[in-house]
Amino acid sequence: MNPDPYAPLDLDTPFRLDHVLNFLATLGLCVAISVGVIGVALISWRLRSPETYEERFAAPARLLRWRMWAYVSWRRLCKRCGLSASEQVTRCNKEGQQVTSTRWFHPKLLGTDVSHTTLRLTVRARMGQTVEDLERAVPAIRDAAGAHSARSVVVSPGTLRIELVIREQLSTVGHASLPTAVATKHVALGRCENGSAWSLPLSGRHTLTVGCSGAGKGSVFWGIAGNLGPAVADGVVRLVGIDLKYGIELSIGSRLFTKIATTEADAVETLAALEKLMDKRGNAMAGRTREHTPTKGSPLVLLLIDELAGVTAYMSDPALRKEAAASLSRILTKGRALGIVVAAFLQDPRKEVLPMRGLFTQTIALRLRSRDEVTMVLGDGMADKAPAHRISPGRPGTGYVIAEDGQVTKVRSDFWSDTQIRSTAKQYGHSSTGVGASQ
Repeated sequence: MNPDPYAPLDLDTPFRLDHVLNFLATLGLCVAISVGVIGVALISWRLRSPETYEERFAAPARLLRWRMWAYVSWRRLCKRCGLSASEQVTRCNKEGQQVTSTRWFHPKLLGTDVSHTTLRLTVRARMGQTVEDLERAVPAIRDAAGAHSARSVVVSPGTLRIELVIREQLSTVGHASLPTAVATKHVALGRCENGSAWSLPLSGRHTLTVGCSGAGKGSVFWGIAGNLGPAVADGVVRLVGIDLKYGIELSIGSRLFTKIATTEADAVETLAALEKLMDKRGNAMAGRTREHTPTKGSPLVLLLIDELAGVTAYMSDPALRKEAAASLSRILTKGRALGIVVAAFLQDPRKEVLPMRGLFTQTIALRLRSRDEVTMVLGDGMADKAPAHRISPGRPGTGYVIAEDGQVTKVRSDFWSDTQIRSTAKQYGHSSTGVGASQ
């Protein structure tokens, strides 16, 4: 009769392999049962309460996995991305023989920080390496991590913080709601890829939005105009529009505007009136203040141009085109500090279409047709940091914001329906659209 395999072992009993095998089989069975029970419990938890499951289990586990990946993979990642260096070292072993080995030097991972969408790596360059070397490897690190996008910031000499957005929050369309707050410095247009609100600075900034047809320029346009509705009603913001495509785009919310120019001659007159206002304010502010503060007596004036090429390149009268381009250039050069700012929208980014591109202080690049267009809009070397040519046509309103300091943020604007535009204009707009912008 065989002895009981589960009986306690006597230490004086000779070693037997079948006892070990039985113990391992029992241990494996216990582990399998435990894993099964835990798995069933987690599935049940997820089905019954997905919110608490995500908050208390899935999110912490995901953040731990990202952090572990960073520490475990860092040296191998540095080798594959060309950030590491090696040298041959010759030493004597115990027998006195010379042995050659390879010694590797890597950038040092100083620390990691995680949020529900982003993994941040703080990295110090190795000796003989610059932060520019680290920055050039950021796209390769992004793809190795499976991140949607990446950005880098120099935090101290020789130290770079790399932000990898692992879980993008831009897949769904956000819908605009009726604005209520009086805003003059910033407007909320949508959300950033990490889920935070996208707030676009307006005061003291000229904004250029470029995107091909269907990229979502209309949502950005009405996101700016619509969210300024309460300030328009309060009298501290005045909107002036130029729409040379028969006024079709602006007519739906025309009550928000003090003036809308729909012909070439009218556009030139509107720009000239803004120049006069600029000169008047400049003379009044000289020696008193360097920054304009919006008031009812001196509101922030925002010029919205629906298709900028119609003003700078495609006017049928060469004299009017030259005059319009000169006026716009002067407004872009001197208007910011005087409370006169421009938000222009464009499809064709070629230099001959927009020679004064450098006068805009912040740029929004929506979907573009090619890598060359990204370079035209954003400059050399930006196609990897802000690959607007890779934005899906199925995600209108998605783009990259490039601020004055060169920082890049991926965003998506909320959708403004015709009904939403009309209701906002009715709620906050004028009884009728006036002519002129001279106050």
